[in-house]
Amino acid sequence: MTTLSSSNPLRDAADRRLPRIAGPSGLVIFGVTGDLSRKKLMPAVYDLANRGLLPPGFSLIGFARRDWEDEDFAQVVHDAVKQHSRTPFREEVWQQLIQGMRFVQGNFDDDAAFEQLKATIQELDKAQGTGGNFAFYLSVPPKFFPQVVQQLKKHELADAPQGSWRRAVIEKPFGHDLASAKDLNSIVHEVFAPDQVFRIDHYLGKETVQNILALRFANQMFEPIWNRSYVDHVQITMAEDIGIGGRAGYYDGIGAARDVIQNHLLQLMALTAMEEPASFDADALVAEKAKVLGAVRLPKDLGKNTVRGQYA
Repeated sequence: MTTLSSSNPLRDAADRRLPRIAGPSGLVIFGVTGDLSRKKLMPAVYDLANRGLLPPGFSLIGFARRDWEDEDFAQVVHDAVKQHSRTPFREEVWQQLIQGMRFVQGNFDDDAAFEQLKATIQELDKAQGTGGNFAFYLSVPPKFFPQVVQQLKKHELADAPQGSWRRAVIEKPFGHDLASAKDLNSIVHEVFAPDQVFRIDHYLGKETVQNILALRFANQMFEPIWNRSYVDHVQITMAEDIGIGGRAGYYDGIGAARDVIQNHLLQLMALTAMEEPASFDADALVAEKAKVLGAVRLPKDLGKNTVRGQYA
């Protein structure tokens, strides 16, 4: 006689094949008028909603200097979604999404604006049922990271109500050298615990980048020969068909090298050269990547081995 378990093994939390529907939550985007937000973040939020992966009461708050009303913000999101989303536009999804959209106008040193943000979060908490769960996405130039984080602490926005969570998402580049990265780390961790902070390198979300691991470690043709005995050298090329666009101020202070080499391209190098991790969780992947980066030796004359080109 066989007894059937009442629990479905395919519903196991460890099964990565299942789409994960987010629980009650909201997202605050600082610098919501920038290129990253318009081209990536807001369309991504819509795509998640369109695929049924966001809760019905999901809330989106934009924070920027523009003198906008909620309706203006909704129109900007609407236009960005129609232009850049990966899934077809559906009016019923859009109508549900805009119920939880709000805009807060202000500068990062504006205490009144952060108090308004706090009131908006509390309002949406009641109206949309976000459960006090909010993530703060810092889509701003790196020089503003400390100021925004400290304002969140000052106005008690980083403190989650009992049983809820608060998280901070910080875009690269993280600091401009090792010392500034350490300083920024200490400032951020005065406000958020390490497991509350997500340092985003959106390049790692690209399908081609994610496929490197499968190509290397799950492909019986390549795995045995992916080593120095068979591979002469590796070239990593990043080719883009977009220009600076509206990012002139950002690039003036950051530059293309710091924008892509010390994060995107070094991540690709680490994925290409690392040994197979003990498991594919975050800690094991980081450990193997760190071994690769620790073994890197720069040429004595870096300028002699560097070519800089710009092409029409």
